[in-house]
Amino acid sequence: MKRVSTYALLLAAAFAAGCDKFEEQAATVPAPQASGLVIEASCSDMTRTDIVEGKSSWEVGDAITVIYDGKAYEYTTDQAGTSARFTSTAGIESYDPARPLTAYYPATDAAGTVSVAAQSSVTLGSDPQANAAHAPLVGLPAEMTDNTLNLSFRNIFSVMELRIDAGTLTAKGSSITLEPASAEGFDGYLAFTGTVDPETLALTPAADGTGNTLTVSFNGGADLTRPLTVKFPVGRFKSTDGLKLTLRTDDGAEYSKTIYKAGIESYTEENGSFTPKHMAKALYAMGSDGGIATADDLVAFAAAVNAGESLARWQDADGTINLLADIDMSGVTEWTPIGEASFTWGSNVIQSITGNTFSGHFDGNNHTISNLHMTCTAAGAASNAWGFFGALTDGATVENLVFDKSCSFTVAARAGSDTGIVAGLVYNSTVRNVINNAPMSVSADAAPGDNVRLSMGMVGFAFAGGATVSIDRCMNYGTVSAESAGNTKNGATGLQIAGIVGFATNALGSSDRVEITDCTNYADIDTRAARASGIVAAANRYTSIIRCTNYGDNYNAFATSSNARIGNISCITGEGCMLVDAVNYGDVICSTSGAAAGTVCLINHNNNSLERCRNYGRIITDRTSYRGTLFGQCNVAATFTQCVAGGDLGTYNNGEYVMVGVDASNYFDYIGDHSAAAVNVTAETIGWNTAPESGSSAAR
Repeated sequence: MKRVSTYALLLAAAFAAGCDKFEEQAATVPAPQASGLVIEASCSDMTRTDIVEGKSSWEVGDAITVIYDGKAYEYTTDQAGTSARFTSTAGIESYDPARPLTAYYPATDAAGTVSVAAQSSVTLGSDPQANAAHAPLVGLPAEMTDNTLNLSFRNIFSVMELRIDAGTLTAKGSSITLEPASAEGFDGYLAFTGTVDPETLALTPAADGTGNTLTVSFNGGADLTRPLTVKFPVGRFKSTDGLKLTLRTDDGAEYSKTIYKAGIESYTEENGSFTPKHMAKALYAMGSDGGIATADDLVAFAAAVNAGESLARWQDADGTINLLADIDMSGVTEWTPIGEASFTWGSNVIQSITGNTFSGHFDGNNHTISNLHMTCTAAGAASNAWGFFGALTDGATVENLVFDKSCSFTVAARAGSDTGIVAGLVYNSTVRNVINNAPMSVSADAAPGDNVRLSMGMVGFAFAGGATVSIDRCMNYGTVSAESAGNTKNGATGLQIAGIVGFATNALGSSDRVEITDCTNYADIDTRAARASGIVAAANRYTSIIRCTNYGDNYNAFATSSNARIGNISCITGEGCMLVDAVNYGDVICSTSGAAAGTVCLINHNNNSLERCRNYGRIITDRTSYRGTLFGQCNVAATFTQCVAGGDLGTYNNGEYVMVGVDASNYFDYIGDHSAAAVNVTAETIGWNTAPESGSSAAR
């Protein structure tokens, strides 16, 4: 068999492709003079776990042992490829299918001994890269054609694939050793010598034929400053505590990590038959505990993400980037987002992303970022994702982070931009347990055009495009302000300004959700935007707002009279949206006759639902329609369950508010505009109450 290992992480995809994707040209060397039976050997799907790039390919000169009717015959091949013809100068003269026949690779003795060597070697950096660790195969008869017997081979043992990104280690690697993380939690063996039942792959070890340590030596040393991949067979074992891996370097140093801490089994068993596994594990930052401890570390980390470089020096054993201390950014005069990217969006789908996004796990460990002043001045045709992180994609997680009030976030973009102090774009990713104390603002003199969206909040744009987006336990204390800057649109291309999320939606035709849970806005909002909200400016499609609370007052002076849509939980709900236990204590005050509501300004789809949603704030606008204590307008059959339309309603009256005095006797007249289509808007589904004392005091 071909014996090659490789550096590239792309091989993780290569081994999944199967042996039928990998063909080599047959070499032209003289074939031995054959006698008797000819063997046609092929690989089955099981050999995708072989040692060579995840596939099996015969190589010229490969030898197999064929044990037939108790006798051993050695066959060799003069061909290369996934299927090859094997012949022997002293082969089987006549084959009777009624008699047992089993073949083994590598060639073995008459007993059919198979093994996983306790020590092997690999030469990295050569072409080809040589790996002395063979993955043994067993072959059984498939069919007979003339004098040619077809054998199908499969793996006996599992294969461990280690993708090592050692980060800043400059010494060459000399070896790696694998052993149980604990003797108590380990059952089985890593090294093996014995026999195999070819039908079930059950193993019988020879006397003293097993061991619990495997060592792979690097001939010539391994360059640890670049990622490398090493593969080798392992025995049959279960380990509840994982495996201990030790990397040794040629300067005598050792670096150890425990892998598969949650437990590992190298095989599966069903009805007495065994199936080996291919186990791939990435190892990060072997030379240190990783992490970000200084402002310089943070800037260097951002630069590495944006350049598409290795992040190993900042990652722990699990690949997480941890903040190790509070970070003072006062020496950083210009910030470039982590994952600086832009994207195109149309027909409710992200169509393309340009730039290197962040798709890893960033844990702030509740540390604080201070004195970071971020200013987005983006300009261009695509939407710019901009913030502390630019674009989060592919299951990224950012959590446990605090932005101090000494920070600031200013958007002066001259093009469509999605901006957030945490992240501009959260795409199929998670942001949780983040606290912002810094002010967020859109400046007046840097305007997007009339037909582009600009969003701003702790998260600018949350998009579920094949997976759930989770915005969880985010709290905003930083004031929010925005000028309209000439944008007079009040739809999807308007300004979307919020304390938590500016714009949330999913891919058209899907039901993937943006879930915004247990988030709170304490800050006041002062905008000249068409949409502004304490929680989500636009819950466009399939957005869930659950257990979220707004305490901040929302002042709006949109330049186009009667055109703003302002709600303190959300300005609009699209298809599939739901609000559960969403509560507002803040006032909505529109000085230019904007449409206004305590929870949602426009309830826009029959399948919207509001459950136990409550408003206790004042709604103040000179507009005489499209306003209400609970919603501004509902002309659809959305459902309401145990909602409360408290608070009060009044006119702005040049700042001299004139209030109605809403109470239990008249509240239903002021809950919001609704047509006959709103069949679920009833006094049974929407009641009245005063604010609980704790909420009232917190709101003021």
